[in-house]
Order: sequence, then structure tokens, then C-alpha cells
Amino acid sequence: SGPRIPIKDAAPLPLTSLKMDSTLKTALPKINILGPDDAGYDEERMRCWNKDVIHRPAAIVQPTTTEEVSQAVKVASSKKLDLVIACGRHGHDCMKEGAMVLDLGKMTEVTVDKKSMTVTVGGGARLGDMDKVCQQHGVACVTGTNPDTGVVGLSTHGGAGYLSRQYGLAADNFVAAEVVTASGAIVHATPANEHKDLLWAVAGGGSNFGVITALTMKAHPMDHVYGGLVINVAPTVAMATRVVRTWRDWMPTQPRTVSVMCVLPCGAPVVPMAVVESDQALVPQAAGAKASLSCSPALQQAFGSGCGAFGACVSVKMLGRKQYHTELQPQLEAMQAEGHHYMSSVNVPHLTDTMVDALVAAARIDHPGGGEIILFSLTGAVADAKVESVAYAGAGRGKSTVWIVIIGSWKPDADGANRAKTKAWVQRVKEEMKALGGAESAHPLEGNMDADQGGLVQQVWSSNELRLREIKAKYDPDNFFKCNRNIKPTAAAYPVHS
Repeated sequence: SGPRIPIKDAAPLPLTSLKMDSTLKTALPKINILGPDDAGYDEERMRCWNKDVIHRPAAIVQPTTTEEVSQAVKVASSKKLDLVIACGRHGHDCMKEGAMVLDLGKMTEVTVDKKSMTVTVGGGARLGDMDKVCQQHGVACVTGTNPDTGVVGLSTHGGAGYLSRQYGLAADNFVAAEVVTASGAIVHATPANEHKDLLWAVAGGGSNFGVITALTMKAHPMDHVYGGLVINVAPTVAMATRVVRTWRDWMPTQPRTVSVMCVLPCGAPVVPMAVVESDQALVPQAAGAKASLSCSPALQQAFGSGCGAFGACVSVKMLGRKQYHTELQPQLEAMQAEGHHYMSSVNVPHLTDTMVDALVAAARIDHPGGGEIILFSLTGAVADAKVESVAYAGAGRGKSTVWIVIIGSWKPDADGANRAKTKAWVQRVKEEMKALGGAESAHPLEGNMDADQGGLVQQVWSSNELRLREIKAKYDPDNFFKCNRNIKPTAAAYPVHS
């Protein structure tokens, strides 16, 4: 095709008034499509982790192949429909009001190539799907900590988990991606072909560039680890502050195989930590082998004394040798259960004492009743990568960066007061962190994408923004994929791939 120049975003057609499910069923007869009047529609739209983002889409389109995704995108693009993508259904717009939902939930295949040490997942695969197959081959990919999360959605926004200090972010481990662009073209992007810029862009740029129907990532040897949960009892604000500050100073100095995530639950006199030593040489791997805390010198130093860890008055240690995929990965499921949540996050180059004081006060004193603040150390291998290596910027990839995730949870009430109070708390904590030097993140549930939460692109992608806008213009010049933290295309003309 010839050159194209981006045009002003066209207003989506009013899908519900067009009876869009009928229109799509006619245009896409081989694809399962659910409309508001169909049996199973309500059950399907309700299957979202965050109940706050459930609305009434005009149609739920459920392709099973990349070719069917291409057909669906062509129809939606030609009619300028409001299209959103659902993978693991944790994202803000996965069931958007009046939209055409492209539900990839039937594309969950996972394949492992031990020769190349790669894993390829379908666009709808969840972390649990990946873990189940990877366990059989003794490998793992960098993923998150909730098996219910979609692999693609998590990874294309950066993706951090237990293995990040050892192997980097999920986005640092991309090998290839199969992407359906706004024209419906099926593009295979690798670091060595003509679409290498697209692979770079999706490694942190989210859903701005197309629908990823298959993602290939580096695999790493992984079977048994040592770890679990430690509940640090810290009944006073001063003690909780000491625990967090001590953890902050300790974490970046530890071997990269050690990861300890710190949590401040609202209103609770504890500072829980999710702990893992993933060094396959230190942790006994033989079937039936036993292991104790002493297998990890770093964890022994932190948690081995009879006193509380990191300055807590006492630490309840639930640690042991665990199978990575079946025991460690699911350990937080009960604490990350579905419900009504409002989320936001920031990256801070360094967690200062003032920040710690503010976070502890927010969780202990000025909180809405339900929720937590999670502190995740983006150090080790995450800090090795240069900012321009992939699209993910992450507050500059510093040596002591901390990712702060703020989660407010509530029980719905008739007048929405609980939601309003929770939302105000989340936003207040975030703004306080930003005022102290924090930067926006590309979190896929950012502010549940309320109208006042969708911008700030320059803060999210920093010095990578201009290149991302140029690549956006190349693959999506009319900004068709915009139900996200949107990267707008530059005004320059680029060829469209078809």
C-alpha cells in the first residue's frame, strides 16, 4: 500500500444502536459471537477479575485462530468500531460499555522449545496455563505472581515477578511476536527482521500497536526453589517504617536469585513478604530432597535469627522447598482474589525515607478499610538493561528502583460511597509519590482508566515516547487501537503493512 497520514480519531459508531452483534455475526459467520440477547452473554462478561471494570459490551467476539482475529480486526477497523482486547481479563477495558470485545480466551496454547529455550503462548493464555506446561519441561519464563493474569497483557506492559532480579522484566525476554495490525495484516516480528521495531514497541508499549496472537519469550531452567511467605509483626507505625526501610536497603545488595516483595496491608499490624531463592544450584533439586533456610545464605541472614526480620518484633516464617510452578506461583492467589478493586502504580528511582513514611501512614492511618500497597524491587537484572533497549522505561532503570502498586478494594454499596472513598485514597497516595519524585507506570489497570487517568504518556515512556509514536504511525496511523494508555501516532507519513 502507499503512504498514509494519520487522521483525527473518528468517533466510534454507536454499536448498541446498530445491533452490532447481528452485524458481526453476518460478517464473521465462523466465529462465536455473543450479543446482549444471547444465552451465556452475561456469564461471559462477568468473568473478570476486577468487578469494577465490568460493563455491557455490544458484542463479545471469540476467535480461535490468528486468521480469525485478522478477519475480526478488518471488520472492526473498516467500520471504525470501538474495539477492546480481552486476554486474562484483568485489564481496565476488557468489557467496555458498548464496545466490540475481541476475547482471546480460546487461544491459550503453550509450547516449549527446549532446543532454543523459548516458550510461545497464545494471546489468551494465562500465567497458570504457561506454568502448567513449563513445569513439564523444567523451565520458566519471567511472569507475574497471579496465575489468573494474562501473559500477553502483563508482559507487554513490562511484567515483573519472582524471577525479575535474575532475568529482567518479561518485556526484556521477548523473542518474537505474531501481531495483527490495524489493517488486519498478520505480522511476525523478530529482532532480526523488518518488523524488529514492532517487537521493540510491544515490549512495554501495551496494546497500542495491534493484537498479539502469539508471544515467544526466553525460557530459563527452573524447578524447585526455596521460599514462601513471612509475616513480619510490626504493630506500631515506627516499627513498620523500620521494617520497610531496612528491606529497601537490603534488597538491592542481595544475589539476583533472591527476591523479596514487601506488602503494607491496609489497617493490619504486619508487613508481609513474599520470599524466594531461585538459585537451582543452591536449592536441592532431587526428587524428595529436603531443604532448610540455610540453603540460601542471603535468606539465612535475613530470616535466620530468632528475632523478627528487618526490625519486626517477631516474624512468622512459612518457608520451605517449593516447586516453582505449582507451589510458589499460586501462593498469593487467595490474597489476590477477584473483587472490586481500584489500582494505580508508580515507579520511584529510589524509595526515600519520606516516601516510606508516607506509604506507611497511608496504609496504617489514612486508609479506606480495604487494600494494600505492594513494594517490588526492580533491581538486579532489571537495572542492567538500558532504557532504550525495549519500550518499557520504568523510571530510568536505576540501581534502586522500586515499583509501588496501590490497590484499593471495597464492598459495593448502593450510593457508591465505598468506591469513591477508595478511589480518592488510591489517587492521593499516587499523587503524593509523584510529588516526591515518582514516575507514571504503564500498569494495565491504571486507575481503572477513568477519564482523568488515561494520559501522561511522556511520563510513562520517557525518552522512548518519540520512537513509540513513530512506530505507532507506521503500524496504526489512524490510532485504531486506543483503548489503552494511548500512544498517539506522529503526523509523518509511513507505509501501512498489508
